[in-house]
Amino acid sequence: MCRSLLLGIFLFLQQSVSSQETITIGDKVWTATSQDRLRLQLLINYDKTSHPTYNNVPTNITLGMKVNYIDIHEINGKMVLHAWLKINWMDENRSWNIVDYDNLTQIHMKPKEVWKPDITVLNSAGDKSDYLGDTQILLAHDGSFLWVPPVVYTAYCSLNFRAWPYDTQTCKLKVGSLALTYIDSRYLDLKDSLDYSELVQSTEWEIVDCDTVYRKQDYYNYIEFTFKLQRRSSMYGAVIFTPASCIILLALSSFWLPPRMGEKILLNTIVIVLIAAFLIYFAQLLPILADNTPLVVVFYSYSMLLLSISTIIAVSVLYLSTTKHKGHLPYFIKTVINGPLSKVLLLENFTLEADFDITMNNGTKMLVEHQYRNPDGITDAAGINAATSSSSNRFFQFEWILLASAIDRIAFLCYCLIFMVLAILYAI
Repeated sequence: MCRSLLLGIFLFLQQSVSSQETITIGDKVWTATSQDRLRLQLLINYDKTSHPTYNNVPTNITLGMKVNYIDIHEINGKMVLHAWLKINWMDENRSWNIVDYDNLTQIHMKPKEVWKPDITVLNSAGDKSDYLGDTQILLAHDGSFLWVPPVVYTAYCSLNFRAWPYDTQTCKLKVGSLALTYIDSRYLDLKDSLDYSELVQSTEWEIVDCDTVYRKQDYYNYIEFTFKLQRRSSMYGAVIFTPASCIILLALSSFWLPPRMGEKILLNTIVIVLIAAFLIYFAQLLPILADNTPLVVVFYSYSMLLLSISTIIAVSVLYLSTTKHKGHLPYFIKTVINGPLSKVLLLENFTLEADFDITMNNGTKMLVEHQYRNPDGITDAAGINAATSSSSNRFFQFEWILLASAIDRIAFLCYCLIFMVLAILYAI
């Protein structure tokens, strides 16, 4: 019954003149506007599943994009894009003369009423958050369709964190259709269609460049949108690089502590724990990558290794300076320490102190000999030997302390050079 009624209305409208707007069927009165008559004309014998034609060939599709928001999920290696698609196509059978329809130049059609291209992301990450808006389609009197749906696309992105956190990522979005081979290569240039005034800036990423390229494959064509994104890394200076500088200063300062101070080992241990905490933080923040480990992470790893070696040096220095030695320092080592190297290592004060200590020891020996000489002219040999042995032991001990200090100074110079190389290589 309903189908017969609609068919009767349609046939009556086809036979009526354009000025007739009121239709009476039975007890019901229908008012047909110019838009109603136009929609009936456009949808008669219309197959919305068939690809429309223009000039007797399947119509081309022009595709453009206007980006609203873009972000990167680093752990999953995905790019999330919020945008508006701009899709145009022609259908010569959907045109009309505007004079016959009260100068009506365009109408809005529901997406379910007409054919529309099956646009999809060919490198989609398969995320359920992908979204394609079901907005209305604008049809002009010349048969041109315009569809501007909002989209949320999730695509895989090959990330390189080698320069993190000052990295720049290049992500590609391949938009096309596996069912269509007539996507026009005369696409809209993304640089011209991208409106940065309406772009909602990401808290971490900003677009520094973008480009579009038409790609033609064996069985399908698509448009490749390329985005070059740069990380906003102002916060990382305080979070990562300032602690790295402090770690370097603490590691170097431990070599200037007195050789007999066991606190050197404690200082190195504290710094190692801090570095381990940073490495755990990096492991939670960054994905596990096989080929492009961030240089910052490599720097912290090598710093932990250097601090471990520094702890071994501190233990050795502490042993040399606190153990009671009963012999002189080897002659060739003493010669090197007391030579030109003493000026480079700032050990001249230690050498002068040694000479002064020797003089004082000789004076002490003389006083001891005078003190233990009895009135009968008999010397207390045991007292003289004890004083002499004590002075010798002190001199032996000082030589080994001097060696321990020299080891600390040499290690300080080596570590300065190593940290400078690391800073240059890893851009710390």
